[in-house]
Amino acid sequence: MKWLPMLMRLALCGLIFLGKTLGAYAVPGCPFCGPTDPPFSLRLAHSDAILQVTWISLESNAAEGTEITTFEIVDVVRNGKKILKKGERITIPFGRDGQPGDLFLLLGKDDEETIHWELPIEITELRFGYMRQAPSPETPDRLFFFLQFLDCSDSEIASDAFAEISRAAYQDVAAMADRLPRAKLRTWLSSKDPAMQVRLGLYGMLLGLCGDESDASFLESLISTLPDPERPRFGIDGMMAGYILLQRERGLQKLLTTKFEEPSAEDDLLPLRNAIVFVWDYARERVPTEVLKAAMRGFLDRPRLAASVLMDLARWKDWTVLERLIVAYGHDPFDSELAKQDIVKFAIVCERDGRKTQPDSPPESAQQARRFLDTLDPKFLRAVERSLGGIPRPLNIPMSHPPFEPDSP
Repeated sequence: MKWLPMLMRLALCGLIFLGKTLGAYAVPGCPFCGPTDPPFSLRLAHSDAILQVTWISLESNAAEGTEITTFEIVDVVRNGKKILKKGERITIPFGRDGQPGDLFLLLGKDDEETIHWELPIEITELRFGYMRQAPSPETPDRLFFFLQFLDCSDSEIASDAFAEISRAAYQDVAAMADRLPRAKLRTWLSSKDPAMQVRLGLYGMLLGLCGDESDASFLESLISTLPDPERPRFGIDGMMAGYILLQRERGLQKLLTTKFEEPSAEDDLLPLRNAIVFVWDYARERVPTEVLKAAMRGFLDRPRLAASVLMDLARWKDWTVLERLIVAYGHDPFDSELAKQDIVKFAIVCERDGRKTQPDSPPESAQQARRFLDTLDPKFLRAVERSLGGIPRPLNIPMSHPPFEPDSP
């Protein structure tokens, strides 16, 4: 029970090692958030026709096994090629339960001949007003609008606002640091509301962008709580990232000391690794790169985590661990077939990088990697090389959403 979430993530790390590269590293959104539905603004932007309608009737044909639903147009937000007007009735070829007067939003794509409607979205006047005011995806400085609705009493609006911010580019989120609601972020981070738990990682990171010394102490108090193996621990990686943003190298070193020296904090080590990756990708100006590399190398001493950090060390071009990995090859914790493959992939990437950067005289690390690779069974080596392929677009441990784009290396 205690190790199940970590083992699942470590298995995933092994599977996606081959997706890591030495180029830019983009993740699909806030790395501390789970997947969200596409926000309303994105759905509206991709719709040819948008209508606010009220439910009229649902008709079924039992013999043919079909249903149709009739709505009356209350407001036309956007017309397709066919001009629709307020008061007209429109019928869609599928069933939707409702009561007379219930409001819905209809989104459709126009293919020249007809409009293909999506499933109706039940709305209220409040939600409709929010959707109509929401700035389009290309609008500058749009995130502040959604920031105001994170604690909206309408849960659908609050969830949509969260989706907008969690999907935004990191530089856009960081740009509104002085407008972030510090007091509210602390309140939300203390909340026991189950609906709030999936947002804690983002809120912890946001507090790191706007907070002060007292907020660092507050985050530290949350992080220092030891994990309960019987209960899921939400957002701790984002809180650690926020803490490092505020305390920089000093904060990172304190986390490394407390989490590595406390046996019962073992479940917090993978979130700590995720926080370190975040700082490397987005906030490298806060902590020296050599300090981040050294921190990541520390995970090689933990059998359950050792293999999971090889992809990070390869992407960061930390070839200083190559000799250590060669010696450890085939021994615990690198004695499994997958772990051995990970070391081989690390060596292949090391050699490729050396030959690419210094084709006439590869560095010693690349030469050492080649000597190691030459000792392996040729069939095994070719199989690993085929699995690694060229240099594909990097993937990420599944944390978060569209793109928080990292700084360039």
